[in-house]
Amino acid sequence: MNDAVEWECRGPVGWIRLNRPAQRNAINQAVRYGLAQAFAELEAIDELGVIVLTGAGPMFCAGVDLKEHRPKRGLLDLGEPVSAPVDRCTRPVIAALNGPAVGGGFELALAADLRVAARSAWFALTELRIGSLPGSGGTQRLFDALPSAVAWRMLLSGKRMPSEDAERFGLVSDVFDDETFESDVEELVSTLAQAAPLSMRAAKLARTAAESTGAGLAMERVLWRVLADTEDRDEGRAAFREKRPPRFQGR
Repeated sequence: MNDAVEWECRGPVGWIRLNRPAQRNAINQAVRYGLAQAFAELEAIDELGVIVLTGAGPMFCAGVDLKEHRPKRGLLDLGEPVSAPVDRCTRPVIAALNGPAVGGGFELALAADLRVAARSAWFALTELRIGSLPGSGGTQRLFDALPSAVAWRMLLSGKRMPSEDAERFGLVSDVFDDETFESDVEELVSTLAQAAPLSMRAAKLARTAAESTGAGLAMERVLWRVLADTEDRDEGRAAFREKRPPRFQGR
C-alpha cells in the first residue's frame, strides 16, 4: 500500500482513493506510482466488476504538484501520462469527483468511463493560461465529453465549470449532495457492479477499440514536451507562483 494512494476491494467493486488531502491530492511521483500499483493489484482480482476512483478530503485533485522539483528532460523522454493506469484498465472506471478537479486531476477524471460529482465540485483545465498544454489526454477527451464549442471555451479560458453545468452538458452522469456523496456513490456502483464481470470487460474492450484518439494523444504528448522547454512556460509558472498576470512573448 502507498500512503499517497489507498485502495481496497469491497465485493465486486474496487476503490482507489487519492490520499494527499493536505496537498489537495496534487499529483507527485508517489501518486503516480500508487495509481499504477493500485490498478495493477485490483485488475488481478477475477470477480472485480468496476473500479471507483475518488479523493480524500474536500478536493478530488488539484493537478500536478508544482512544488515537486522535476528537472527538464529531453524532447523524446516523454514519460507516461498520469492517466495511463486508467487507460490500460480492462474494467469500467468510475470517477467519483468528491470535489474540484483541476488540470491533470481533471484529465484523470476525463480518462474514466463514467463520472459522478459532488454538488460542490467544479472542473477546469488551466494549462494554456500558464504557457503549457494538457498532457494526459485533455485536448482529446474534453471534446469527446462536451460539445465542441463548450470544450473550446473551457480549454481556452481556463474558467471553472460547476457540477450543475457538467451534468447539463453530460460531462458527469449524476450530481449528489456533498453530505451523502459517498453513500450515494456506493449505492450507484453496487447496482452497476451487478452485471457479469466478463461482460463488463467485453463491453469496455469493445468501446476502447472503437475510440480513435491514439494519434491525437501521441501528438498532444509531444507538443506538451515541446512547450515545457519554452520561455513562456517558465514565465507562466513564475506568474502562477507570484500570483500575477503572465507576460507571454510567444517564445
